[in-house]
Amino acid sequence: MKTWMNLYNEAKTKLNAQEISPFIEFGNNSCAILGSNNKIYSGLSITSNTGIGCSAEKSAVTSMINDNIRKFTKIVVLNELEEIITPSSKSLEYLLELCDNPDNVEVLTNLEKETSVKLSSLIPDWWGTFRLKKN
Repeated sequence: MKTWMNLYNEAKTKLNAQEISPFIEFGNNSCAILGSNNKIYSGLSITSNTGIGCSAEKSAVTSMINDNIRKFTKIVVLNELEEIITPSSKSLEYLLELCDNPDNVEVLTNLEKETSVKLSSLIPDWWGTFRLKKN
């Protein structure tokens, strides 16, 4: 089983902030996701002056889905200082909509202590919980 350190290191390798043009930059944030196949998928953020971009979390999920994997169990998100951060509210919404059971997904909060929280706890009153329980 892949460890938190494996995921952290994979996310860390993606951090490499660069400008593509005067309007778009990438690599300020990064993400590593552990797929249900025990493979690590990673991604980086892409930001633009217009607000059209892609979060590191969505980038990693896209990589996972391109590999025909639809479930994940762990997630690590880093900022440009290599600090662990929780997914943004937009990314949380996206991740919750993707999961069939957000209680089974862990989000790293502290690498040294290897502590994490359940994805579901980051938005405890999420609107989609009812629909998940219904299915």
